[in-house]
Amino acid sequence: MAVERIGSIIKHLAPGSAINAIQAKNADDIVITAALRTPLTKARKGAFKDSGIEYLTYVLLKELKTRSGIDPALVEDFAFGNVNDPLAASKIRAAALSAGFPNTAGAYAVNRFCSSGLKATADIADSIRSGAIEIGIAEVMENQEVQDSLEPMGWTSENVAADFGITREQMDEYAAESFQRAERAQKAGWFDDEIVPIKAKIEDKDGNMKEILVTKDEGIRPGTTKEGLAKVRAAFPQWGETTTGGNASQVTDGGMYS
Repeated sequence: MAVERIGSIIKHLAPGSAINAIQAKNADDIVITAALRTPLTKARKGAFKDSGIEYLTYVLLKELKTRSGIDPALVEDFAFGNVNDPLAASKIRAAALSAGFPNTAGAYAVNRFCSSGLKATADIADSIRSGAIEIGIAEVMENQEVQDSLEPMGWTSENVAADFGITREQMDEYAAESFQRAERAQKAGWFDDEIVPIKAKIEDKDGNMKEILVTKDEGIRPGTTKEGLAKVRAAFPQWGETTTGGNASQVTDGGMYS
């Protein structure tokens, strides 16, 4: 089945295919004109463990307004992709107002677990396509409550590995390569123009609050090798033996706007 799917993808990318055809530019194309994000930190123990999502949203929106040069009055809607915060819609609206966007713009939150951000972006695109709005902002914000979705995603990971015959060794090798690429990119500064530095307040082990400047992703592990990853125990032994804390994505605090 995996071979068949790869063959299908290759056909789609071939000259004359439907996907190639839609690459042509049209006057009514819906485009992402700006994309910014915070650094991505470790949930519950990283640099954003004591920062509220409304604060991170406010900082991102202010910077987005500055960098894009957009007239705030033109923005008609905000879509907020978030996992399990019942007040997410209120928080993004408060952040948008504080950042200088008018109260004429709507705001709502959508939760589809790990694909919440994609759903928010798709919703804004669909609203533009239908003519309901002309300009919107989609936001991705994962916070500590994403922990609630870990077990189902771990189960999914093990099911996919079993269905497609993906081995632990293959997963470790791919994860090591991903870490190594990310490490090189971070050291070369390739992420810098998309990351908005965030001043965050964090409580230390003695209960004292201090202000720090967060500029880098925390999840990149320098020096990662597949041999090192092979020593990490399985994270979901109740479902399988392939997914580990080394070859799977971390639980993350942070967000992005587009």
